[in-house]
Amino acid sequence: MPLARRVFLGGFTAGAVTVAAGATEAVAVGEYTDYTAPANFLSSSTTAHTVTVNQKATSGEAVALNVTSANPDTSAMYLSGKETGRGTLKISHNGYADGSDASASALSIDLKVSGTASQGIYLTATDGPTKGALLVLRNNEGLDDFVVKGTGRTGIGIARGATPQSQLHVVQSADAPSALLAEGAVRLADVDAAPTNAPASAGGGSLYAQAGALYWKGGNGTVTRLAPA
Repeated sequence: MPLARRVFLGGFTAGAVTVAAGATEAVAVGEYTDYTAPANFLSSSTTAHTVTVNQKATSGEAVALNVTSANPDTSAMYLSGKETGRGTLKISHNGYADGSDASASALSIDLKVSGTASQGIYLTATDGPTKGALLVLRNNEGLDDFVVKGTGRTGIGIARGATPQSQLHVVQSADAPSALLAEGAVRLADVDAAPTNAPASAGGGSLYAQAGALYWKGGNGTVTRLAPA
C-alpha cells in the first residue's frame, strides 16, 4: 500500500527527485515522497550513522525531522535498542552560556486538545519488574536529586546510587530551610504496630498514629503518647 511521508533533508526542494531506499525506489512529486512500504535502511558500519538528517537553517520554524501519523491504533514512531551503557534515545541540548535559552528544554511534551485524558509520561515494565531505577534526576554533584527505584522507593537528595531508607526518603540540603514543607493539613493513618525505627543507624525516632492517638517512639525504644484519639 503506498504511503506518503514528507522528507526533510535540509536544503531539499520539491521536484522530480529519485531517492534510493534499500531495494525500494521513491520518487518525490511536489512536497511529498511516495513509496511502497517497506523502505528499509541497513548498515553494518561501526563508524558511520545509518541515516543522518541535517537542518542547516539558523532561523525559522523548519525542523530536521517531522514525523506525523493519522493512525489511532498504534504509535507514530517505534524506537528500540540493545544498549549496555547508553540510553536508547540520547537527547543533547547544546545550551547557551549566557542563559538566553531559559525557555528551552531538552524534552518538551505538549498534550494537545482540551479535555484529553492522555498521560504525559507513562513508564511500565511489560515483561516483569525491572532491577534498575525507574527514574533518576541528577543535577548536583554526588546526589540523586530525585530517584524512583525499581522497588518503588523514592529518594530526594540522597547520595548517588544509595537505597532510599523509606518509601519516601528526603534529605535536607545545606541551602534548604527544611526537608519537608506542607502548606496544609498532614494526615497520619493508623499503623497496625509500632514502627521498628529501622534503620537504627540513622538514629532519631518515629512519629506515628495508632487507634487515632499520636505516638513518638524514641531511639531507645521508649514509646510516648503525645495526644489522645
